Amino acid sequence: MPAQRPRELLLIDGNSLAYRAYFALPEELATSKGEPTNAIFGFASMLVKLVGEFGLKPTLVVWDAGMSGREEAYEPYKAQREETPDLLQEQLAKLPELVEALGFRNLRVEGYEADDVIATLARRAAREGIDVIVVTGDRDMFQIVDDHIKVLATARGITDTKLYDREAVLARYGIPPELIPDFVGLKGDTSDNIPGVPGIGEKTAAELLQRFGSLEAVLEHVDEVPGPKRRENLRAHAHEARVSKQLATVIDEVPIALDLDELQVEPPDPQRVREVFMRFELREPLRRLEEALAAAGVAVDGASPTASGDGGDRAREAIEFEVKRVPLPELVPATAAEGPVALALAGLADEADEESSLAAQASPSGETLTVAACRAREEVRVAEAESVDAVLLTLDRARITVHDWKPALRKASGESPLPTLAHDTRIAAWLLDALRRRYPLDELAEERQLVARPRADSVQSGSTAEWDGAPQLRAVATAAVLTHELARLQRRELEREGLTRLFEDVELPLVPILAAMERVGIRLDVERLRAVSSGLAEQIADLERRIWELAGERFTIGSPQQLGRILFDKLGLSRKRRGKTGFSTDARVLQQIRHEHPIVPLIEQWRELTKLKSTYIDSLPQYVAADGRLHTTFNQTGTATGRLSSTNPNLQNIPIKTELGRGVRSAFVADPGWLFVSADYSQVELRLLAHIAGEERLKRFFREGVDVHAATAAEILGVRPEEADPATRSKAKMVNYGIVYGLSAFGLADRLAIPREEAQEFIERYFERFPAVRRFIDETIERARREGKVRTLFGRLRRVPELRSRQRQTQMLGERLAVNMVIQGTAADVIKIAMVRCDRELAARGLRARLVLQIHDELLFEAPEEEAQEVADLVRREMVAALEMDPPLAVDVGIGRNWLEAK
Repeated sequence: MPAQRPRELLLIDGNSLAYRAYFALPEELATSKGEPTNAIFGFASMLVKLVGEFGLKPTLVVWDAGMSGREEAYEPYKAQREETPDLLQEQLAKLPELVEALGFRNLRVEGYEADDVIATLARRAAREGIDVIVVTGDRDMFQIVDDHIKVLATARGITDTKLYDREAVLARYGIPPELIPDFVGLKGDTSDNIPGVPGIGEKTAAELLQRFGSLEAVLEHVDEVPGPKRRENLRAHAHEARVSKQLATVIDEVPIALDLDELQVEPPDPQRVREVFMRFELREPLRRLEEALAAAGVAVDGASPTASGDGGDRAREAIEFEVKRVPLPELVPATAAEGPVALALAGLADEADEESSLAAQASPSGETLTVAACRAREEVRVAEAESVDAVLLTLDRARITVHDWKPALRKASGESPLPTLAHDTRIAAWLLDALRRRYPLDELAEERQLVARPRADSVQSGSTAEWDGAPQLRAVATAAVLTHELARLQRRELEREGLTRLFEDVELPLVPILAAMERVGIRLDVERLRAVSSGLAEQIADLERRIWELAGERFTIGSPQQLGRILFDKLGLSRKRRGKTGFSTDARVLQQIRHEHPIVPLIEQWRELTKLKSTYIDSLPQYVAADGRLHTTFNQTGTATGRLSSTNPNLQNIPIKTELGRGVRSAFVADPGWLFVSADYSQVELRLLAHIAGEERLKRFFREGVDVHAATAAEILGVRPEEADPATRSKAKMVNYGIVYGLSAFGLADRLAIPREEAQEFIERYFERFPAVRRFIDETIERARREGKVRTLFGRLRRVPELRSRQRQTQMLGERLAVNMVIQGTAADVIKIAMVRCDRELAARGLRARLVLQIHDELLFEAPEEEAQEVADLVRREMVAALEMDPPLAVDVGIGRNWLEAK
């Protein structure tokens, strides 16, 4: 029997959607391998939107395969269009696979544009009583709208759409759909190089058609058209108008060998959908799609892609495993191979990152932990433990593989022996793709087509009913297997990318160090901080009175709108940049107009003090635990350069140079009988620049121990080093670090409040005096363009998709990121290596000193008084030895009872 005829049909202009997606989204959007995906992401998002709005309907995506002979009728047709950008061309070939994965069909008719194929199919379907929705960004397609055909027009955003029926077209243009070709004949269409009539735009074209009824009628009654210039243009360009109408009129008789009865709803295979979407790393579109499919009645639960034995595209059956419930002492299976044991814990959700593991997400925190271990993926042992320490004692220094080990270690007492961390899948995922925002285990496994499930009868101790009633047991056991398999694939990827040594020698040893730092914390003198806060409140109040006096009225200083009114409207200061709500009053603008009025420096000072008070002085006491110490969380996987960050509270940006900043640091105190030892790398990034670039003049400055900024001032500003005043030295310092950060002449001029020409002259002089630095920058950018990524001296990599952009501004950002990564990323590696070296040496000597903070280029240790000097000497030696280089690393070390004294 013939298939039932569809009652609805979706026709999608594939090229229109692809182009709109490409130009709507940043070109630097790419996979972890650097493959561009902005068009793919936008195109997929639109398809997902259609499923969400219309459910699963018979759908055809039509692609251009020619120009339907229009170039013969009018040679310049579309001639002005630029060649398809390479990044888009690369993605266009991949879009049909997305279409097929969703159960839709692709269609190309050689020699014809998609518009004509769509018009032919739409009108054929309408004649047979099938309702049609055409999805396109081309407004010319409004001409086919009728009782059975609507157009879903894409707007500025790729998923911003409006549905047009006949009434909507009338409301939009003031003419019915059938007059759209006449409309284009009059006004033209610059996007397709359709000429139209000069001087006639949309409004005039619509008015003429409303009055005369058609293009031919307008041309026949030219004498009645108002305006002599308009009449002259209509007479002179009547032929162009008729050709333009012809070009804009769709062809609805394209020969298409397609039976509409064949277009039935084909529910997509969820496994296939996931495989294709995750290949392009379309995580968010996939999440929305699965919600839409579930709403449409398509089962998606348990449809994870299957695992690939080699990490490639070939799929295999899900990994099935046996589960054995055992007492905790029998958790770790003994085998002859004695390979790493994959571990997963549940019950740490209160402390763990919300994405840290499947098990943590599946199980609320309770009095006991559920822990699963597998050494061979076919068998998982599951046990319960009263604490992390109990688990550690059971592991007994085994080699383990985990996903995000630090939250568990933070819950430990610090007294139990630690297993050897052989692999952490979260850290490995970050090293492989540092630009990613999240690293949940389930996503990482899914992307590599890994899925695991326990056999239905797999519980060897306890009943199946008991197993089925405990989802957290299934989750933790599955997490252990996925961790085991993911680690196996990641090891190959790390080796292939040259990241194994960095992973094993730096990042993994750092995990227990960071956990210990979080667990130990740092003592805060709350009363001292309150005294600082009280004095600060008085200073802020005084500043407010002075600002209001200079303004001649009271206003909310923290309101950009009110501040802008005072500065620009009332006081008449220079306007620099306009934002969405008025002229900007940000820090850069205030710096530029600081000299114009005494109110500006007071506002800058007020902002600094209020931010310091709210961010640190008033908020830090809220984080003090019962032991009187702050226990910040160090994020090891949060930055592309490899630097650590900290949260709850953020201690990375505590100022030191201002008097109040020093007051805040003085409130961090050592325990009675203990001292702080502060060790800070001296100008590490400039030293690395000299070493990596091989710049002899910079090397000499450091070897001779001169003030590098004063010496630079002498080189580029023409002053003697000893004569460089603070302002001159500050300029040279900004140039030095501006070079490291890839600062342009515009950026340098902005920061120094000098003309751009002067800033450009500074930069040119710098490169004349330090030519090896120029060569290093050029070679780094060229290599990044060629390879799509850059590396630190230790192999840490960062992909730089920005360099492939067509926009020069985005390319310049990519150039800065490339240079930054080599210098700042290597500096991050150096201080991490120093942390590992110091920790090992402290343990080897049996010292009680402990590392409590890492901030930028500084390490802060807390040591018993009798150990302080030994620790200071040890730390200086180990930090200098972190990297053998020319010029050598230098470390400033101090000892004190509070952080300020030690600094």
